[in-house]
Amino acid sequence: MTLPEFRPLPISGQVRNMLRARIAAGDLAPGEKLTETDLATRLNISRGPLREAILQLTEEGLLVKEAYKGLHVRSVSRQELGELYSMRTTLERFAFEEAWEKRTDAAFVDLKQRLDRLEQARALKDITGAVDGEIDFHSWVYELSGHGLLKSHWRKLVPLVQIYMSIHNRQHGITGVVMDANYEYIALAQGDDRDLLLNHINDHMQKGMDTVYASLETT
Repeated sequence: MTLPEFRPLPISGQVRNMLRARIAAGDLAPGEKLTETDLATRLNISRGPLREAILQLTEEGLLVKEAYKGLHVRSVSRQELGELYSMRTTLERFAFEEAWEKRTDAAFVDLKQRLDRLEQARALKDITGAVDGEIDFHSWVYELSGHGLLKSHWRKLVPLVQIYMSIHNRQHGITGVVMDANYEYIALAQGDDRDLLLNHINDHMQKGMDTVYASLETT
């Protein structure tokens, strides 16, 4: 078997991942103003790859560039966080309603593998990997649903979810997220009681919202 040629990530991609990790860790806080000069100095990189990385992160929604105001990390208000949680709850419940009859043993194996990757990233304190893993874990049901418009709405929420995670990590660190809820999530996703799973989603989202609100009040 011929293996595909290995292509290392370009410098701009490495810089993008570095910045995403800093944002996820809370080292670059929501709303923090940034300049190319300062970032180039802090990261010890040249301007070209940095500009490409900034453009990519702006397109992702993690960075915001405005005329006359410059560049800053995307910030979220208390109202936006509340809207994020209500929307996530609604979308995830609907995703399970759409995906419930499409569940298979292979799909459950896929879900467990996603959790394993997330757990490994947390154990290694790989912040970027943990954030990506959390997103990947919760993307499972949207992908399984096969609902194109639903998946599109979830993808649009991802930048806000990443900012939420940066607030959480800034307050509690990468190990602050309890894995027990994810194990319960898997058990319920594989079970026969859909209503019990939907109630778990409600409770989990509410606890997450309360935790982040508390973090905002202490910063």
